[in-house]
Amino acid sequence: MRNLDQIIKREVLKALLRAKTDEKLSLSMLSREIGIPRDVVEETLSSLKNLVDLEDGKVRIGEDDRIRIAVLCLNLGADVSYVARYLDWREFERFTASILEAYGYTVYRGFRFKSMGRRWEIDVVALKRPTVLCLNCKHHLRQNWSILRKAALEELSRAEAFKQALNRLKLDPKPSKGWWILPVLVTLFKPRSRIYEGIPIVQITELRNFLEELALYKSFFKTLNL
Repeated sequence: MRNLDQIIKREVLKALLRAKTDEKLSLSMLSREIGIPRDVVEETLSSLKNLVDLEDGKVRIGEDDRIRIAVLCLNLGADVSYVARYLDWREFERFTASILEAYGYTVYRGFRFKSMGRRWEIDVVALKRPTVLCLNCKHHLRQNWSILRKAALEELSRAEAFKQALNRLKLDPKPSKGWWILPVLVTLFKPRSRIYEGIPIVQITELRNFLEELALYKSFFKTLNL
């Protein structure tokens, strides 16, 4: 029975993921779309009140809730490529930035700069004395360890280029001597390992914990000191 409940929950969540942000969906429509009785759909949604708003036979999901729904879909066995197809990269990046801001970081999204003879872009640059986080948000990557390793090393290259260009960059606060830079790879799914060659690989749902414990585990990471 538990496996059946999980399958039903997954299919309901997948249907919600296909909906637009703030779109109100009727339970009857959801029932027809996924081929599950309306009362079962309602019962399933009632158990997800922390993710959805259910009122008068209609359900609505907020902007940030879509990320949580996507992660839960993956935890329930949904295919990564399917989930990523319905999740906009901007949503993933925006959600990452909102978590960092909640922890007191000054955030720059889609940060572009020139360094070492070429152009670079970092999805999210987060500043909080004495820390600079260079985060790239990879919601579309499959859970393939070789791909993740390559992506992690690419983050290190971006961070090194960022350090080289730092004196020319317009940032507030302005990092200076005593600050340190850390490249971070943020993923939608749970990685096989949380660190590769000193580069942290963080599932989006673990980002808050990562920020809270960053000072404790700094020595394990590949930091670039200014």
